[in-house]
Amino acid sequence: MNKKIFSLLIVFILTLTGCVATAPGSNELEQLRQQNQLLSDQLLAAQEQINTLSTQIAILENANVPLEPAEPSFEGLAAEILPLLQSQDFAALASFIHPELGVRISPYGYVNVDKDLVFTREEVSAFGSNQQIYLWGMQAGSGMDISLTISEYWTEYVTSQTPAQEWGLLLDPSRKASNTIDNFAEVYPEGHYVEYFQPGTEEYGYLDWQSLRLGFQQSGDGTYYLMAIIHDEWTP
Repeated sequence: MNKKIFSLLIVFILTLTGCVATAPGSNELEQLRQQNQLLSDQLLAAQEQINTLSTQIAILENANVPLEPAEPSFEGLAAEILPLLQSQDFAALASFIHPELGVRISPYGYVNVDKDLVFTREEVSAFGSNQQIYLWGMQAGSGMDISLTISEYWTEYVTSQTPAQEWGLLLDPSRKASNTIDNFAEVYPEGHYVEYFQPGTEEYGYLDWQSLRLGFQQSGDGTYYLMAIIHDEWTP
């Protein structure tokens, strides 16, 4: 396309040149010099126009190239959700819940698809006023029922904290001396999770560690949403 534009400009300039008549007499040499300078200026202007058009073409071509979608940052999503869990801001939390799958809440690292409770985003948004007692599962070791309200469950299995310890990302799984089977990938083959961790205390031989997994999966529109809240701790 650049060569075509350049050729047209040259033809145009040569046409103009053919229309310019040189004057006879002693001024002929000076007129030729002036004519040569005019042609040089016109050629320079033509080249500048070509360069400008080339830049515009490149911009348009790049604008039509489809952009690769950015990989979602699950750590970023989890970092937004963790404070909502801690403050029990259920109205805000509901917007992160998977619209089709809802959110499954597991009291231990092994996800029990038959007994773990699943809530829709509408139900989550009403957690703050919900005083119903739910059966969340059985306590490890004692086998007793975990029968708690949402607020009670949240305090014990979601936002509970070892004194003076904050939740930090678990980057080294070997730090978590868990004897619970991790079946996340089996239950959620298309899911991803971010795990927060409290290492526990020397007083209890670090067996009082806790972890909190936040699981994410894509919805039909391609957006990732929260679909699992999994508490884990050492079990006998």
